[in-house]
Parts: sequence; C-alpha cells; structure tokens
Amino acid sequence: MATSKPSGTKRKEPATDFSTNTTAKRRMNMQRMQNMILVWLDNDINENNADCSNTINQLEGVVNNINMFTNSEECVKFIQTNNNNKICMVISDSLEQQIVPHIHNMSQVDTILIFCNNQECHKQWAKEWSKIKGVFTDITSICEALKQAAHECEQNAISINIVAQNNKLDQLDPSFMYTQILKEILLTISFEDKHFQEFITYCREVYNDNEHELENVNQLQATYKNNIPIWWYTWDAF
Repeated sequence: MATSKPSGTKRKEPATDFSTNTTAKRRMNMQRMQNMILVWLDNDINENNADCSNTINQLEGVVNNINMFTNSEECVKFIQTNNNNKICMVISDSLEQQIVPHIHNMSQVDTILIFCNNQECHKQWAKEWSKIKGVFTDITSICEALKQAAHECEQNAISINIVAQNNKLDQLDPSFMYTQILKEILLTISFEDKHFQEFITYCREVYNDNEHELENVNQLQATYKNNIPIWWYTWDAF
C-alpha cells in the first residue's frame, strides 16, 4: 500500500489539442467498448509513491479506465452514478467490512477483489459475499483475477440471436438489425491508409495516460501489415 493522500478520485487528464468534451466523449466510447471499469478504494493511495505508481501501471495493463478513491462515500456516489459499465472493485483490507455491505447488491458492481497483507484473516469473512472473487496479497494475482473478471464481463455482454429463416428483419429486435447493418458496412467499406492513421491517432488520444496501451498502439502501427486482420481482432489488447 502507500502513504495517505486527500480523498477523492484520482485520474490523470490527457493532453491533446482537442476540446475537453471531445476527449471525454471518446473516452466514454472506449469505456463502453471495454464493458468493465475498475474502481480502486484504498485509504493510502498516493500516485507519487513508487510502489503505488507501479501498481497503477500493472492495473492499466488489464483495464484502461481506473478510478481511484480514498474516501468511501465518494466511491459509493461514483458507483451509483455509473450506468454504462460493469464495475470491478479492488478494496483494501482496512475498508472491506465497511464498504462491502453498502455496494454488494448494487447492480453496477460485478466483481469485488480484496487487497490485503494477511490472506487468512479475511478469507472466512469474504465467503459470506458472493461477489467477492478472492482475497489477494500481491498485485500480480490481482491482475490475473481482474483479467478473468474482464473476460467474463465481455462474454456476458455478447448477445446471441437465434432467428428462423422465415422471420422478417423489420420484425426483429433492433440490436440484431443494427448488427446486420454493421456487418454489411464492414464487408463493403473500402479502407485506406488514412483511415488507419486516423484510428491510430484516435487510440493515442484515448490512451494518452496509459503507457501500457500506448505501447500496444505503437506495436499495432509498426506491425499491422505483418499479420492478417483476424489476428489483430483476436489480439489481447485494447
């Protein structure tokens, strides 16, 4: 853990030439694509501390959107106002018994991970809450559990439509029709190099404060033509 800092959300603002509103909208769109955001609640978060900074970098390798709080009330308010994404929470052992009863039944909260120094002291209590997926003593195991939670969230967000051959498209669920339209666009659109560069620029803006994902963007830009498109679509990155 780290030394104490004032309470509140900790986020680094991106430095771009675009307006704040434009950047915010693009961040929101990328967050929706990822389906899950991370909320980290710890009394002692301090981004100027080397250990804390390293922890943040490792977490950003799994989830781009990290919202850090040192105040429980502000954390709960943030969760209550989030309607677009599922939330995975990492909670320090000093706050778990205080906060879990308040947030466990919130529909926005998908997974809770407890970060502590003594695993055995918290295991039994954690079993009483179904959304607590584990008690962890190191950031590596936290990241592995977070990857699993993010993967399950992505899988649960995939909708499946079974349609009879005699069904008419104008009578189907709108989301299914939008999927059909998107497929037609992807199959017929003509992509040029300028579109690829625009996408790279967009990704750099979205991940401006995430060094891990910026490295992935650099890799994509440098080696995109070395692999077939389906390889990139299944690439475990942004």
